[in-house]
Amino acid sequence: MATAKSTPYPRLTTLLTLGVSAVVLCTVLSALLLVDHFAKNYAQKEAEQRLQQVAWQMRDALDQVMQKSVSDVQLLSQLNEIKDGKDPADARRILDHLQHNFPDYAWIGLADPDGKVLASTKGMLEGQDVSKRPWFIEGKKALYAGDYHPALLLQKLLPYSIDPWRFVDVSIPVYRSDGTMRGVLGVHLSWNWTRNLVQNILAPADKQYAAEVLVAREDGTVLLGPLKMEETKITANSLKLSRSGKSGVTEEVWEGSQKYLTAYTMTGQARNYPALQWSILVRQPKDVAMAGLYNLQREIMISGAILCVVLALLASLMARRMSSSLTKLSSFMEQRTQTRSAQTAPPVFPVVQSFHEAYLLSTTIAGMLEKEEQYLKKIERSNQDLEATVVERTREIELKASQLENALQEQRSVQSRLQAIADNLPCIITFMDRQERYIFVNAFVTTEFGVKPHHLLGRTMREVVGDDFYKAHAPHVRAVLSGERVSFEGEGNLNKRDYYYQSVYVPAYNDTGEVDGFYAMSFDIADRKRVEMMMNEFVSMVSHELRTPLTSINGALRLVAAGVAGQIPEKAQELITVAMRNGDRLLHLINDILDLEKIASGKMEFSFQLSPIGPLIQDAINTNKAYADQYGVTMIYQERYADLLVNVDRQRVAQVLANLLSNAIKFSHKGGEVEVTVELNLEKQRVKVMVTDHGCGIPTNFHSKIFQKFSQVDGSNTRKKGGTGLGLNICKTIMEKMDGSIGFTSTVDVGSQFFFELPLAEANTLNSASLIEGN
Repeated sequence: MATAKSTPYPRLTTLLTLGVSAVVLCTVLSALLLVDHFAKNYAQKEAEQRLQQVAWQMRDALDQVMQKSVSDVQLLSQLNEIKDGKDPADARRILDHLQHNFPDYAWIGLADPDGKVLASTKGMLEGQDVSKRPWFIEGKKALYAGDYHPALLLQKLLPYSIDPWRFVDVSIPVYRSDGTMRGVLGVHLSWNWTRNLVQNILAPADKQYAAEVLVAREDGTVLLGPLKMEETKITANSLKLSRSGKSGVTEEVWEGSQKYLTAYTMTGQARNYPALQWSILVRQPKDVAMAGLYNLQREIMISGAILCVVLALLASLMARRMSSSLTKLSSFMEQRTQTRSAQTAPPVFPVVQSFHEAYLLSTTIAGMLEKEEQYLKKIERSNQDLEATVVERTREIELKASQLENALQEQRSVQSRLQAIADNLPCIITFMDRQERYIFVNAFVTTEFGVKPHHLLGRTMREVVGDDFYKAHAPHVRAVLSGERVSFEGEGNLNKRDYYYQSVYVPAYNDTGEVDGFYAMSFDIADRKRVEMMMNEFVSMVSHELRTPLTSINGALRLVAAGVAGQIPEKAQELITVAMRNGDRLLHLINDILDLEKIASGKMEFSFQLSPIGPLIQDAINTNKAYADQYGVTMIYQERYADLLVNVDRQRVAQVLANLLSNAIKFSHKGGEVEVTVELNLEKQRVKVMVTDHGCGIPTNFHSKIFQKFSQVDGSNTRKKGGTGLGLNICKTIMEKMDGSIGFTSTVDVGSQFFFELPLAEANTLNSASLIEGN
């Protein structure tokens, strides 16, 4: 076997050893860093979670005791012996029984309205005047919870305690069964109950983790904590965070430079009874909290060093074994090259079986050499088979062509049927591209206008219908080409005749999702318009014929109600009131219908004059005052920009304001408020009037229908309130006739705000200084 020549390149064994060792070292170091990182995060989160749990337990325990005290006081105030009892001994027996069951009630007493103690536990302070005590003063008004405080007089009567007596008060007014005040019932809750909580809940954490619990009130005074800190003030950051109502854990420096992990929370949140808001702080030195992590880091470093050395040795041994097989293969390759250059028969390539990869490599190379000759023979045979394959593929192409021709014939047949359907529909159907050129027109255009469809193809809409008719369609064409579906009605002179139509434009999209044209369908609605005109004339006639007798009926009813015909019974008076109310509703409905008929026929008249906006609003509020009083609603008008002039029809503006105010009053809760405000937009030269209520609001799915005729939210509340559903539609038309606009915003269960905008009259002096001064 020939010996391999020496080369200036490094040996494979050396490269593998160095490479594998470097990979092992990097892998171990990366693993150690990741483990250390996640262990540190985990340890800190675990410590924070442990402190947070302690803080929450303390908070919940304090809240529960306060809730129990409030409940006990409320229950006592309802006992007959307390509120109606004649003998103080009966009340004292009940108070002593409660104190026996809950010894942390240091004193329970009942004082009369003048502040004299009538009965108390163990008779302490009976006969004393407590009228100057905060618990009596505030408890006389309502249920009261008093903060941590000393009680010098009571402390002298209580047993001696190592810790000074401190108390939390709960008091409540007591009323007799006849509603007169019996007095004030008060409880002094001993502060020792909080120390018992620390022993029961927090003592195990204090021993194991050196944790400390602090209870502080809003000014930072420590009520419970380490003895040296009690009744002193602190300014820790965790105290500020807890006063914001949040819960969490923060890292901060306390005494000197020692770092602590501090969990914080606050009592007395989200309670339906008077509660005291104390800050709960649970702190632990950070080095104690992270002690387990530091031990784990040392163990990880030692284990990592040992693992790195072991893996490096294993990598060196494996590299030598792997490279020996490859060295053997390279020697045989050099020998084969030498024999081929000498044009002698090459030796049989050896198969190396030292490991799987070397075996696969050697067998693969041997196989490649063996198959080289086989591939040359296969190429020759493939050339012979190619001609037969071409013949077969040609036959297949001819068959596919025949099938394609049949499919095209079927498609032409379907297209003919669709064309026939479109031509026989009673409407004009067209398709136009983005340049508004007609690409398709059905045959109905011939029936409607006597024009052949092929005369329109390739021409634009403007060329076909003319400039005047196109001007009304241009905004709808722009909308549909932007991707909107458009439906509208109109009229105009087309092909020398009046044409009433309803059109629908639908965008057409290409494969990339872009609009490349639109479908248009137009219906002749002249017959429907004639029917609508007949209906409007009929409604107008009937409404006029009804309003005159109805006005007389309402007048007669009011005269009877006023006693013109003599005194009437109370029952009859109620019936007349109901009749007048329903007569007014019917007259309002007739007036709305007449306004709609005037709007539809274009006969609604407007008398424009310059008017200040303020008096218009004030008149409308005065007019609706009685209606608001009926519903128990207060109207508030913020008089801003009252002197701004608008060129309007005063009666129509009053009609709009009356409608918006009556709706706001009608849908407000009893005792609610309706606010009227005015805003000025200098840039747009417009004044905005807003009517806001705090009632039930309008569902989102009804927003798009609110200004339509006869539109009402179909719910029991709306039907109960009454109304025709015509008022807002009429308001919208009135505002548009006066070059204004109307709109609204609404949230269910929050309220609604309806507003309208009007252009300012040119008579206004619109400079910023004068407007600010006028405001």
